[in-house]
Amino acid sequence: MRKFAPIVFFLFLMGSPGAFALDGAEVIQNLQKRFNKLKTLQADFQKRHYWKLVDQTQIIRGRLVVQKPNRFLLQSDVQTVVTDGERAWSYDPSNAQALLSDYAVVNQDQSYEKLLFDLILLGGYDERFHPVLDGEDRVDGKRCHALTLTPIEPDAYVNRVRLWVDRRIWLVRKVEYRNINSDETTYVLTDLKENKRTKDETFQFEAPEGVEVVDLR
Repeated sequence: MRKFAPIVFFLFLMGSPGAFALDGAEVIQNLQKRFNKLKTLQADFQKRHYWKLVDQTQIIRGRLVVQKPNRFLLQSDVQTVVTDGERAWSYDPSNAQALLSDYAVVNQDQSYEKLLFDLILLGGYDERFHPVLDGEDRVDGKRCHALTLTPIEPDAYVNRVRLWVDRRIWLVRKVEYRNINSDETTYVLTDLKENKRTKDETFQFEAPEGVEVVDLR
């Protein structure tokens, strides 16, 4: 019987639910490896923002296109944010005005849109957050690892990030931010397209007729 002991032990491990379970750090490592191979990503998104102070929720839908190292487009009915790596435009249709600035200004931006770009394409979670694996969940019918990230810097404005990482393709399908005021912003990404060729004009902005462009450079 002794010669079968290693096999029995191996089968026992195979049947043990936690034997080969990943922890939060390992999920982040796999996610970062995927990011390192990624050049572009396109997706549709739904953004849900909850203001705790006034107990109000806003839901918008739009399109996201990102390209390493510094190009991105976030477009919806209420806002367009686009940068070509040198210039950046922020267009608000409600006031018929577009703001033009240098990319350096955008690079220092602390908005949720910029944070979304940084997280879903560039990664760097292990440098900024402590990850904890919460288990498994489904997003748009896809099995995902669910993680909670707490910032390493104790005075961070965003004091919690939650990620849902697709178990098969190792891409973020959902991200949730909570700030120090307990406001929550959630993005759900669908129809993900990886490394699809994008045209240069995707990251340019042409002001519609009657829209004022305010140059802040």
